[in-house]
Amino acid sequence: MHIWEKLFLYAGRLLIFAGLAFVWWAIVALGWVDKLFISTPQDVAVFLYQNFSNELVPNMLATLLATLIAFAMSGIFGIMAGLLLVEVPLLKKLTDPFLTAFNSMPRIALAPIFILWFGIGLPSKVALAFSLGFFIVLTSTFAGMKNIDPILIRLSRSLGCSGWQQFTKITLPWAVPSVFAGLKLALIYSFLGVVTSEMLASKIGLGQLIMYYSGILRMDAVMGILIVMAVVAVALTLIADSIEAALLGSWTESSASTKA
Repeated sequence: MHIWEKLFLYAGRLLIFAGLAFVWWAIVALGWVDKLFISTPQDVAVFLYQNFSNELVPNMLATLLATLIAFAMSGIFGIMAGLLLVEVPLLKKLTDPFLTAFNSMPRIALAPIFILWFGIGLPSKVALAFSLGFFIVLTSTFAGMKNIDPILIRLSRSLGCSGWQQFTKITLPWAVPSVFAGLKLALIYSFLGVVTSEMLASKIGLGQLIMYYSGILRMDAVMGILIVMAVVAVALTLIADSIEAALLGSWTESSASTKA
C-alpha cells in the first residue's frame, strides 16, 4: 500500500473516532439520554486512567487466558474433526444430525449447565467459548477441503503424487484461506463466549467487571470496560491477520497458481 494511502486511511479512521466521540459528548451535553444511564467521554477517560493497571489489566489477562485456551482447543479439535469428516464420508452422514442439533442450541442456555458441571472459574468459561469456536473451525475446515477441484486430485494421482504430496501441494494450499477465515472468526467468538460466561458467574474477568459496575450504575466504568473489550477484539483480529499473512502467504499464492 502506498504511503499516501496509509496516511489517508489512518487520518480517516482518526476522524471517524473523533466524530463518534463528539456525537457521544453531544448526546450527554444536550441531555438526550439521562446522565444516570450514560457517562461522558471525560469521565470514562478518567476511569481508564485511574483503574487500568490495578483493576483492568488483571481482569483483562484472565479473560485473555480463557480466550486463548478455548481458541487453541477449538482450532486443534475443529481442524482434526473437519479433516476426519472429509476423509470418512460415512462418519459425516452418521454424525451430521447430532452436530447440527448441538450447534443449533443457543449457547447462553448452555452456560448455566457448564457452570454447574465445571464450577465458577476457568473451566466453565473455556467450555462455553469452545462450544462456539469448535463448530466454526469445523465448518470452515470441512468447506475448504470439500471445495477442492476434483480434477486436480485426479491429475495429481495420474502423475504419481503420494497422499502426503497431495495434501501439502494441493489440499492444504486450497483449503488454507477457508480454514484461517474460520480460525479468525473462532478467535473473536471465543472471546465473546468467555465474556458471556463471566457475566453470568465468575470471580474475575472483564465480563464480571461489567456486571459489577452495572449493578451500582457506574456507567463510566461500564463504558470504559466496553472500550477495552473493543480494543482487545481489534488487537486479536490484527494479530491473527498478521500471522496469516506471515505464515500462509506462500500457500495462498500456491493455491492461486494451482487454480490458474
